[in-house]
Amino acid sequence: MQSRLLILSAVGMAAAMMLFAGPLAATPEKMDPLVADILDRVEARYTQAGFTARFHLTSTLKAMQVTDEASGQLFVKYPGKMRWVYETPTPMLFVTDGESLWMYQPDENQVTVGLASEVLGGQEGASFLSDIGLLREAFRISLDPGGGGDIVRLKLLPEGERHDIAEVYLKIRRDTHDIVEVITNNLYGDQTRIELKDLDFKAVLPDHLFRFDIPPETDVLQF
Repeated sequence: MQSRLLILSAVGMAAAMMLFAGPLAATPEKMDPLVADILDRVEARYTQAGFTARFHLTSTLKAMQVTDEASGQLFVKYPGKMRWVYETPTPMLFVTDGESLWMYQPDENQVTVGLASEVLGGQEGASFLSDIGLLREAFRISLDPGGGGDIVRLKLLPEGERHDIAEVYLKIRRDTHDIVEVITNNLYGDQTRIELKDLDFKAVLPDHLFRFDIPPETDVLQF
């Protein structure tokens, strides 16, 4: 059960980070100038080659009444490259170069492979963190009262149909404009919460980090 939930969490997590790319739906309504200013500052922060961060993931599947947590290291390089290194509770590696995707579970001597465009719901391109401008067109964005102090919180409601996403919340530091939390709620009441800390925008990330060489005698499955 835990392995299955970790897989669902990892796929959902990657989808959440990439769902903002691809064809856009409706023309956005006029945006609140304060929200637009916040997005301008976040966009300026993220128009770089990539970043690293520590992550903590909490994933809740409402129908199963199961909540799972995991933590580890995240590497992001544009366009569309991600490497999630799960450290606890179970070692696991989730890697995509924007085209192919690998999920390696060393304890089970198993790797699951697929095309990013298929596994992540037909979305291609960089994660939304590489082009904050996409948010303006894909979502209706407003300030959410859940912020305060050092944190501003934005509420994003999708324009048109974007998978089964009901709403997304972003927590952003006021001083650095780092995105420190992404909460994605779907239409079924499931939630994926990704907390990010120790963000480093100066790290040099070679492309080989976003490929995976399958070890000999590893069981290979398809998504």
